[in-house]
Amino acid sequence: MAGLASSCSDDQYTTLYDDPNKTNNVGCDKLMTGVFIQESTGRNYAYNTYWRMYTWDNIFAKYAQTVGYNNESGSVYYAADSYADDRWENFYIMLAQFRTLENKYNSESKEEQANDKVYKDLAEVYVLDQLTQMVDIFGDMPFSKASTLGQTNQLLASMAPYDNDVDIYRHALNRLGELYKDLSATKLTSLQTKVLSAQDFVAKGNFTKWIAYTNSLRLRVAMHVAAQGDLTTEARAAIKECMTRPLIDSDDKNVELYADLDGFNYWENFRDSYKDVNNVASQPMIDAMQKVAGTDDPRLQVMYQKNSEGKFVGKSRTETANFQSTHSSSWNEGGNLNWGKHYYSYLDSCTFTGNNYFISPVMTAAEVHFLKAEAIQNSWASGNAKDEFVKGMIASTRFYYRQNNHEYEGAKHPSTKMTPTGTVADYPGDAAVTAYAEKVWDAYSNKLEAIMTEKWVHFGVIQPTQAWTDIRRTGFPVLSYPADNQQQNQEFRNLPNRVMWPNTEKASNAANYEAAEKVQPNKPSTKLFWAK
Repeated sequence: MAGLASSCSDDQYTTLYDDPNKTNNVGCDKLMTGVFIQESTGRNYAYNTYWRMYTWDNIFAKYAQTVGYNNESGSVYYAADSYADDRWENFYIMLAQFRTLENKYNSESKEEQANDKVYKDLAEVYVLDQLTQMVDIFGDMPFSKASTLGQTNQLLASMAPYDNDVDIYRHALNRLGELYKDLSATKLTSLQTKVLSAQDFVAKGNFTKWIAYTNSLRLRVAMHVAAQGDLTTEARAAIKECMTRPLIDSDDKNVELYADLDGFNYWENFRDSYKDVNNVASQPMIDAMQKVAGTDDPRLQVMYQKNSEGKFVGKSRTETANFQSTHSSSWNEGGNLNWGKHYYSYLDSCTFTGNNYFISPVMTAAEVHFLKAEAIQNSWASGNAKDEFVKGMIASTRFYYRQNNHEYEGAKHPSTKMTPTGTVADYPGDAAVTAYAEKVWDAYSNKLEAIMTEKWVHFGVIQPTQAWTDIRRTGFPVLSYPADNQQQNQEFRNLPNRVMWPNTEKASNAANYEAAEKVQPNKPSTKLFWAK
């Protein structure tokens, strides 16, 4: 499917601009919006929608143990092919839209290109974000020659070969560095400023935010491949560069997507996803947030509700399925217990399930500060690791309290859709968070473990794919993964190292698939080059 995907449209897409399949007049600015839209509507992977949370993220939330789940033998580590196929096809639909934009730009005069380059560049940054998330999960995949059918009309030629994942990461590192320089040197015209304000729903037309996002994304990619593998030298050089350039460095500079406020009302179905799955705490998450004896993590009260006994209790991989079934409640787990007697802590309904102004993070200051702390701790950059760790804790805590207060651009938006009623809490202040963060730092003898564990807490149920990638590359936090010996497919009896390429790819791109499998066996046990 990677070679066949072409541009497509949906209702929201066509209301913003003409369908490029039906007009020759669509401009690069509209095609930029099309790239964003293709990855952000319907069954998407940018907003925290029902489809993303219930199908795709549910896999990695279990792998990363950022949610509590039932220890049902035979299904613990299995990843459904249909869900992998949907993620795969959606990415290539977006990539096809970007190829249309590239083709349009390349056909323009120099004067037109001078105006449109910024739209192509911003779309490419977004594509590279999604591309690197894909290669984190699948490894090798078609890219450099993929999604060209719409431009060439050559079916056989559009069957794309697989790019080596090392080459994809190298391309992302290099292009993000080039794009950062291009964007930093760009002086927007008044017309470009108006266009971005109207059509850029990723950063709301904030061009300074785009520059910081580009550099922050490059830092993330570099950190993912800096510890081991074939790109350590290039990655560590990139880290040093990124650390001297503008980054997303405070919670009010996050790149975020909003539900109702952007006109993409995914919240009702999103709420249903948390009623089905992903709504109960994991015990390792609770343990991490109660690391300091006698002092709870300030995020805990706005992330989870106490159980009926006034305690925070999560599901553990050491519990039997029978114990979990007996202690499950009727509202959130389909169990026999009355909801009011629930044993496990569930997600705070004000912050999550009752929040119709839910924020979907693209990249946050908390992640960036934790990345910087990790780089410094590993001696890949200069600075103070503890200071960056504390800043990460402050940014993360601010983020979750904004979620809890339904806060957007300084205004709080009340919601009446909370069942059961959640807790609305005031942010305790930077000083209180700093004091807690310093205690956490002191509580860990291994400071890298402290950094990665608190970053894992920050990703939580909202960004579990990032959490799983961090676990694979660093080994932190240390979690228990007992074998699932009841699983019929032996490949899924233990925690996977990657997600398998979907069966549709094997059917539609057979020759290239077979060639790729000789290099990277299509098994969940295949370890990617950067993994620990």
